[in-house]
Amino acid sequence: MKILNTIGLALGLLGVIVIFIWGPPQPLLEEGIGLGLEDGTPINENGKTVKQHNDDIRRKRKIHNILSRIGLAFVFLGFLFQLFATWTDNTNC
Repeated sequence: MKILNTIGLALGLLGVIVIFIWGPPQPLLEEGIGLGLEDGTPINENGKTVKQHNDDIRRKRKIHNILSRIGLAFVFLGFLFQLFATWTDNTNC
């Protein structure tokens, strides 16, 4: 079952690439204290507010979490394809 093994390797490779770019979230270990600003406070020269900034960060975090889970799923599926190919290969009996 070379085709299943090849598919498994390709999925694993794709999953590792995705995880490399969008790795699972890590804990935030920053020191110091931040100042809180109200939602309507502009934070840069183009008039972007704190609320707009926070919305952008939430959207990016959601995309990051989804893509990191997809990468892990590719690695897991690749492993399953290879395992299935190994156990169904009748030439190694």
